[in-house]
Amino acid sequence: MAQAKKKTKDNASKLTEREERLRQKKEVASKLRNLGPVAQAEVVNDVISKQVSKQLNGFSDFLRDQSVIGIGIGLVLGTQLKVVVDSITTGLVLPLTQLVLPNQKSLAEQVVNVHVTDHRAVAVNWGVIVYNLFNFVVVAAIVYAIFKLFKLDRLAKKK
Repeated sequence: MAQAKKKTKDNASKLTEREERLRQKKEVASKLRNLGPVAQAEVVNDVISKQVSKQLNGFSDFLRDQSVIGIGIGLVLGTQLKVVVDSITTGLVLPLTQLVLPNQKSLAEQVVNVHVTDHRAVAVNWGVIVYNLFNFVVVAAIVYAIFKLFKLDRLAKKK
């Protein structure tokens, strides 16, 4: 029963909105009939500028409501964080792993050759996998530290 009343109320509000828009359009049309060509052009320009302003306001509301700007900022900062982590890994971690690993190769160059038969062999690049996992763990740790350090979890809006 309550839903039926709500639907009736919503339909009534939509009907009054339509009636208001129709009234405004009729008002503009009557103004145009009573004016000369120059004045008509001014009224048309005024209506167009109001419509463009309404569309631009709608777009800016969309950007704010959907947090598009925040997502863009996060993407840029995440990309730069990846560059920093990559430089730390290639400049510090990989050379240090050369001291520990056999063959004096860096971690990214570590390979295990697997022979299936006499004529078939496969090279498994396990070093690249470990290197990428290490990068992931470092990025996750930095993001977590920043999140907790700046208490960003408290910034979320309560719904």
